[in-house]
Amino acid sequence: MSSEPSSFKEWALSFWQHVDELTRRLKVVLVTLIITVSVGWLPSNLAGVTSNFGMYQPLISLVMLRLKADFLPKQATLIAGGMADTVFVMAYLSVLIGLLLASPVIFYEVVAFVKPALYDNEKRVLGRYIGSFFGLLVLGGVMAYFLIIPVSFKILIYFTLQGGASPFIFIKDFYSWIYTIFLICGIFYFVPLLLVLLFHVGILPVKYLRGRNKIFLYLGILLIFWIFGPDPTPITGSIMLAPFVVVFEFAAYFAGRIDTARKRRKDMQAYGLVKPTFISISTTSCKFCKSPIKENATFCPNCNRSIN
Repeated sequence: MSSEPSSFKEWALSFWQHVDELTRRLKVVLVTLIITVSVGWLPSNLAGVTSNFGMYQPLISLVMLRLKADFLPKQATLIAGGMADTVFVMAYLSVLIGLLLASPVIFYEVVAFVKPALYDNEKRVLGRYIGSFFGLLVLGGVMAYFLIIPVSFKILIYFTLQGGASPFIFIKDFYSWIYTIFLICGIFYFVPLLLVLLFHVGILPVKYLRGRNKIFLYLGILLIFWIFGPDPTPITGSIMLAPFVVVFEFAAYFAGRIDTARKRRKDMQAYGLVKPTFISISTTSCKFCKSPIKENATFCPNCNRSIN
């Protein structure tokens, strides 16, 4: 009876401490986003502010001009379909750039909030997933910038000219197209890592990463890009699929290694030595209360009994 109020009090205190920490970290993320989103509106040249405001040019416009020079085909002309189209595009791009610049802070705050609740081996696995995520994000950006966007624009302009039309492109459509392809490529190459994570936590069976299921996945993706892709030909879809196959094969290989290790842990669980955690990583369990404990620990943190 006397232990219950104390236990509830400790639980409530711990809960509000977590809420307070979460609120503090969300404030850091919010302030960071406000700063990074505002960066694009800073003047590229101070002379445009001090001498003549008509010469004011925000940094975001330099990015837009760079994208225009890199992706707009020579045969096409960029036009504004409405008075607010350019402002909308600049605001949209500033938000995307702000999210990109703030992403290290966002990931740090998320990891710092979750990290104290993880075991050492879980922290190592979390670090690998985060590193892989950033690597695949860079792969998607590189593919979009150097291959997908230029090729898709060239194919679309080719069909426009073949139809006898003049290629006038609205500024809102042009930049929205670029942003969308960047977003799709970033998410697309993250899918294999997500599948491995789902398998790691026991949601997705490993059979879906092997054999005919894998071939059907490749064909389905190619068909989807052919129908809904950035151009009416399978060229862009094939270019996107090639790196995806490589990444997926690596993901399937590591999933197989995880499956082998999981089967080995099942054999050890028969002796009560291993108990799966949230992400199915082996940890030693207490022989009295069966709570998971860190490896090489002497006392159980739950019942305070010696495990030796």
